[in-house]
Amino acid sequence: MNDLDYRKLLWRARRGMWELDQLLVPYCEEMVRALSTSSREAFARLLQEEDADLLNWFSLESSPKDDELKSLILEILEWKREPKDIN
Repeated sequence: MNDLDYRKLLWRARRGMWELDQLLVPYCEEMVRALSTSSREAFARLLQEEDADLLNWFSLESSPKDDELKSLILEILEWKREPKDIN
């Protein structure tokens, strides 16, 4: 992944909704470069969704019809729950 593509994804991860920013920006900063091409494409598709839908999906109040997005959301939530090494 080149730097320009990474910066575009990082910019799109900034949603303006605090709850989503707390999930998507750190995930993008820490994980997106290590993702497979198909996972990065799924992340880019996820970022095209409306904030209200994203909030509902990440709150597990509903889920997307797209199984790949559903899986990615669960992966991001699991990543968020994992303890982080602060060293």
